[in-house]
Amino acid sequence: MPSFRLPLAAAAFALAATSAGAQQLAPSPTLDAIKARGHLECGVHLGLPGFSFANDKGEWSGIDVDYCRALAAAILGDATKVKFTPTSVQQRWPVLQSGQVDLLSRNTTITFTRNATLGVNFQGINFYEGQTFVVRKGTAKVPKDLDGASVCVAAGSTEEKNAADWAKENGIKISIINFQKNDDAIAAYDAGRCDAYTAGIGALAGQRIKLKDPDNNIVMTETISNDPQGPTTRWGDERYQLVVRWVLNGMIAAEALGVTSKNVDEMKAKSQNAEVRRLLGVDGGFGAMMGLSNDWMYNAIKQVGNYGESYERTVGMSSPLKLARGKNELWTKGGLLFTSPFQ
Repeated sequence: MPSFRLPLAAAAFALAATSAGAQQLAPSPTLDAIKARGHLECGVHLGLPGFSFANDKGEWSGIDVDYCRALAAAILGDATKVKFTPTSVQQRWPVLQSGQVDLLSRNTTITFTRNATLGVNFQGINFYEGQTFVVRKGTAKVPKDLDGASVCVAAGSTEEKNAADWAKENGIKISIINFQKNDDAIAAYDAGRCDAYTAGIGALAGQRIKLKDPDNNIVMTETISNDPQGPTTRWGDERYQLVVRWVLNGMIAAEALGVTSKNVDEMKAKSQNAEVRRLLGVDGGFGAMMGLSNDWMYNAIKQVGNYGESYERTVGMSSPLKLARGKNELWTKGGLLFTSPFQ
């Protein structure tokens, strides 16, 4: 028996090395196209404060925008090498499927039907959303108070279906009024054409501050659904999907490991934590396995920050939205946010 152990071990090692090499050399038309054009094409929301929003100078900001910049830094070494394409609820899928953008990074709920029928893959969760309603003060406190109310919503959205399902399940009658764009739906609510507007609680926090009289409107805290959201790619090109998925994982891991945009240089030079060293490209050669430089996540963290830094400045307490972390806190601190290890 001992005579067989070394050959078997050697064969296993050779197989692992061959697999790693095959992955490293796997073609990636999307990565090749990004590198050739010199920038990432990112599909975002038409304009949702805290998530993806352009100011009067055309400067984009938001947690979804930050992710695109981190991905650009990982692939191209420069977080500014990204162009943003605003997409409506109806436009987002054709824009992605046609190749006009390299990914969607916008408030899009991960669902079975979309994954199975639209030719798209979801590459992780960057925001745990939950649907609720915005109403005028003094009209309703919880969703069930909306019996008999009219509700504005974007046509074809997850929220439209969720609201109908929730009302039916709870024996509540609501009149759903749909619009082609979220902006049209929220404008109709603001003009008094409906009693409530429904969307994710994070989205509503951003939309509320754009109303004519924000203080006269409240966002309910009770939710009627669970709507995780994350970056979305087309089917195929597994190596590119690997990059998209692990850049998100890397931002989350960086927060969990205490690596920030401010201390990343020191951590890269001095940390003896094996996972930190692999994350920052000191050991492991993880970047090379994907066809990137080994400082791929160092660049993303240095130029954009970890997940917690991004959350805080875009939707957290340092932002106008002032959303508590809640479900979007790390799992070690009572939230749902986690990542697989960098091993």
